[in-house]
Amino acid sequence: MDPCEHCQKKVYVIEKVEANGRIYHKACFKCKDEGCRLTLANFHYHDGSLYCPKHVPKLQAIVSQSLI
Repeated sequence: MDPCEHCQKKVYVIEKVEANGRIYHKACFKCKDEGCRLTLANFHYHDGSLYCPKHVPKLQAIVSQSLI
C-alpha cells in the first residue's frame, strides 16, 4: 500500500485516487484553498498542491521597467 500524497497515511484500494502519478485518499483529493471536492476531470496541480478550476493560481505577467 502506498502513502497518500496529502496525509502520508496508507491508502487502501477502495479509497484510492491516482492523479498525475500521485496517490490520494478520496477525502484528501480536494482543493487547497476552499476544500472543494475534486474529480479527475476538474483538478489542477500547481506547485505541489491541488486546486479546483475556480481557485487555481493565475499566472501573472512580469513586465520589465526598461520596456515601459
